[in-house]
Amino acid sequence: MNQERMSQRVWQPGTEVVARYSFKGSSEEDLVFQKGDIMTIVTPTKDPNWYKARHVDCREGLIPANYIQRRSEVKLHAMPWFHGKITRDEAEILLQPREDGLFLVRESTNFPGDYTLCVCYKNKVEHYRVIYKENKLTIDEEEYFENLSRLVEHYQKDADGLCTRLKLSVPKKGEPEFSVDSQEFEKAGWTIKLDDLKLGEVLGKGEFG
Repeated sequence: MNQERMSQRVWQPGTEVVARYSFKGSSEEDLVFQKGDIMTIVTPTKDPNWYKARHVDCREGLIPANYIQRRSEVKLHAMPWFHGKITRDEAEILLQPREDGLFLVRESTNFPGDYTLCVCYKNKVEHYRVIYKENKLTIDEEEYFENLSRLVEHYQKDADGLCTRLKLSVPKKGEPEFSVDSQEFEKAGWTIKLDDLKLGEVLGKGEFG
């Protein structure tokens, strides 16, 4: 008996699962579902290979254990350096003292819907426009990132065309914003509708906001 099968046998009522494959069913007792559908375990059955489950559309029936997997939690990436709607001047006031690599991210005032990466270098503040292109984030239209957190992490390791590497952030007062990687959503059995996404996770180099 492998570990996956053992974990299946101990799934408790209330456990959320996601369909790995589509299931057409072979009897009236079976619950028909499509790949990616979300269901909740109602109860185990005498056969460890089957569970009674409830679909999100409230239908109930039997489902095969090898067609589903547990719905995982999705990791949220904190963005303490994101300050939202502040002006260019307000950003420069916050970026004190002007140490090389001190940075924050704000919403662009010149390009509504875009964002701006503000970075200190040689006692000045450089303002890089955040570009959202083809569902990715970029500064230079050469390197593309899944979300703003990944972009910031990249430039914390290497300047890669910026005036300097990102070294220390200015945290926003209060609760931080969060970003989510869409690939992590998919792996965990969650789905994202592009229409529901905010442009808040995008960044671009060369144009200034």
